[in-house]
Amino acid sequence: RAIVGDGTRISYGADWSEYNNHQTGDAPGALCFNLDPLWADPNIDFIGIDNYLPLADWRDGTAHLDAATAPSPYDRAYLAANINGGEDYDWYYASDADRAVQIRTPITDGLGKPWVWRAKDLWNWWANPHHDRPDGSESATATAFVPQAKPIVFTELGCPAIDKGANQPNVFFDPKSSESALPYFSAGTRDDLMQRRVLEAHAAFWAAPANNPVSTVYHAPMLERSQVWCWDARPYPWFPALADVWGDAPNWQYGHWLNGRLGAVPLAGLVAALCADAGFTACDVSGLDGLVTGYAVTDTISPRDALAPLATAFGFDAVESARGNEGVLRFIMRGRGSVVAVGPDDLVLPDDADRVATSFVRAQESDLPQASRITYIDGASDYAAGSVVARRLTGASLRVASSSLPIVMDQGQATAIGERLLQDAWVMRESAAFALPPSWLALEPADEVLLTAGGRDYRLRLASVADAGARGVEAVATDPSLYGQSCPASLPQLRQSLTAPGRALLFFLDLPWLVEGQNTSAPFIAAYADPWPGPIAVMRSATGDNYARDATLTKACSFGITTQDFWAGPAGHWDRVNRLAVTLAHGVL
Repeated sequence: RAIVGDGTRISYGADWSEYNNHQTGDAPGALCFNLDPLWADPNIDFIGIDNYLPLADWRDGTAHLDAATAPSPYDRAYLAANINGGEDYDWYYASDADRAVQIRTPITDGLGKPWVWRAKDLWNWWANPHHDRPDGSESATATAFVPQAKPIVFTELGCPAIDKGANQPNVFFDPKSSESALPYFSAGTRDDLMQRRVLEAHAAFWAAPANNPVSTVYHAPMLERSQVWCWDARPYPWFPALADVWGDAPNWQYGHWLNGRLGAVPLAGLVAALCADAGFTACDVSGLDGLVTGYAVTDTISPRDALAPLATAFGFDAVESARGNEGVLRFIMRGRGSVVAVGPDDLVLPDDADRVATSFVRAQESDLPQASRITYIDGASDYAAGSVVARRLTGASLRVASSSLPIVMDQGQATAIGERLLQDAWVMRESAAFALPPSWLALEPADEVLLTAGGRDYRLRLASVADAGARGVEAVATDPSLYGQSCPASLPQLRQSLTAPGRALLFFLDLPWLVEGQNTSAPFIAAYADPWPGPIAVMRSATGDNYARDATLTKACSFGITTQDFWAGPAGHWDRVNRLAVTLAHGVL
């Protein structure tokens, strides 16, 4: 698609198949525009591309190819590497069946120019001459396309705020639309962090000169600018809060909108700021993922107490680490990273002959919580205190675990946190103690191991390590599936109307004498506001100073306008001809 000087849009190739058929090849999908015939047109200043190309091929769990290359789908390096790599660059899926089992077919054209069929390879498309292939073989004569002659503009660049949105950024979820779809392998839950990380990856990637070469023709970068999709002109929070006004308001939850999301604070930045406020900067927050809408520190508390609610809500640990830089406090998301296998031959036998190499403890059911109560700041209810309870449907325990989180969230987020904490408590009912030789110095608290003992495998998270000859380890059972998302899935309740009072409209009325004893020289007054704020005081001053209360209005008036002339009628008789036509703006007669 090109945008010419007068703003006219010119499109070539309605879809991938039309372009490919025109080029007669077995391509998986080439650049879906062909501007070569118009390249010399002086009214065309740039190549406009709506960039929704995939940056991930992530699946649930760890048994998929990309899990071996990145710790999570939010990893910036992983996403940036797929801007000029991965699907539609190095390989493609020849069918839905191949996609399901990750059979990847390399992209090639057989003539040494694979970029011809690479949807992502803007560099070679922009920098090389173009040759038609009418019968599958390359024409000897180049087209009118002049390499590096005009810049590229991302007329749209975005990602939906939905689970695994980077797998397929071009789709949107709208139950009312026949084109509604979820990204490949998405669970259909809201994920603001996914959207932000895609945009961060693009911003960092294109800012590097090595990724954005300078033209030898117009002496400026290949990519001139990017326009992010989308920032809505309708103001947040009225959109999407007023779902009775805008029919597309529910789509905001999982859509490409940045309104109401761009102002959220990255979890890593908040944790670093809390540490810096305490005068502590020797910390590594690079492993944290998550977005915080708001967080309140309302009292003089220790840095540890300030960080504890965030660790509870987002599921991370703080560990004093000697890995890399000694004495650094590392913040680590749970359920991430590789698992080290530990077998019986790796363990150190205790000196006491009556003790075994590994001991396990299983907590009693009565000591475990039957319910988890979360109190939070409800962003969907004018920041009032909110509370949710998650319960187990079975079990004899009567305990309730309570967590007070001074974090702005909605009911859906709080419920997800409560459910995770409840499941985590029951998973961690099993703990283990064992010893490793000093050669296992690389293991630190918060690392995970797969311990084989008694013919069974235990996935454990190290809680503490004591170095005194042998390394004494205490660990608890863990389940990485509980920490699949750094930001819990949310489904906030959209407000149907605003709670803030409207501006009052005041009417002064010169009416006939209506009641006995009326001051005939004084006007009547009435007022209207939506919503009605309660009693409205009318203040009066003869000089503009020292206002005093003149009257109090306790309810909104009925009012409207006449829609036709009201003619004069007969004097001294009932007028049975004229009619007073009024359209009411509020109320009834």
